[in-house]
Amino acid sequence: MSLVLFIVGLIGLISIYAKHLTEFYQGNFEIFVYFTDTTTSEDARKTEQNIRKLSFVNSTEFIDREVAARKEIKRLGNDFIKTLGYNPLPHALQINIKADYAEEGKMELIESQLKLLPEVNDVNYAKDDLGKNQLTEINRNLKTVRMVLLAVAGIMLLISLALINSTVRINMFARRFLIKSMQYVGASDWFIIKPFLSMYSLYALISALVAMGMLGGLVYLSELQLNQNYWQLFLYQYALLAGFLLVLAFVISWVSVFFSTKRYLKLKIDQLY
Repeated sequence: MSLVLFIVGLIGLISIYAKHLTEFYQGNFEIFVYFTDTTTSEDARKTEQNIRKLSFVNSTEFIDREVAARKEIKRLGNDFIKTLGYNPLPHALQINIKADYAEEGKMELIESQLKLLPEVNDVNYAKDDLGKNQLTEINRNLKTVRMVLLAVAGIMLLISLALINSTVRINMFARRFLIKSMQYVGASDWFIIKPFLSMYSLYALISALVAMGMLGGLVYLSELQLNQNYWQLFLYQYALLAGFLLVLAFVISWVSVFFSTKRYLKLKIDQLY
């Protein structure tokens, strides 16, 4: 059972990190608004104040054309202003949008809304070669990965249930005469099933702890290899995953024990041979 719980837990870890990656990208998705060449710094900042009031805006940062030109000259090592005789860079505004709006349909509406503002010449954000929002493709891929992981987890659960059920049935088969004898002397079904539930509950607890230890070691080695310390960000998710694995281990064990024991309790004495 430990191996099955480890695989299910590994799928859970992948889902946790994939969800975090999506939220991080959505929360840091940027739109760049470029003003016309004739827009003054004062007018651009007035437009920025109006943009900040829009519902989809998380934060803004004004990029002055003179500051941008100096940075570009330093990066290129060439004073293009002297060559051209003027500064070709416009004033710009970097907008960080709220994560809920980082979708293709909403982004198209946002782009249209921003282009209608006075002094705005162009609006740009991350797109692929076909002009589609790159975040949409990322979300689609992550959704596909999530569905595949859920399918794999479901298959693993079915396999684990079948294996554990077979193990329990073999154990119950070896004790079938004891079970039937206890039944004949007046023991209730619950009195007979309870010791087996206790025994397999202990097995489930040990299996869950072993699986959690393996997952914890995997996270530790990954963080050590990457020289990062991100695990503290996911303590709540780790706790939920550990609780899920523990409950899952108990449920699988209890269901297998209950139905396997009940099967022999229903058999007649001549059917035990």
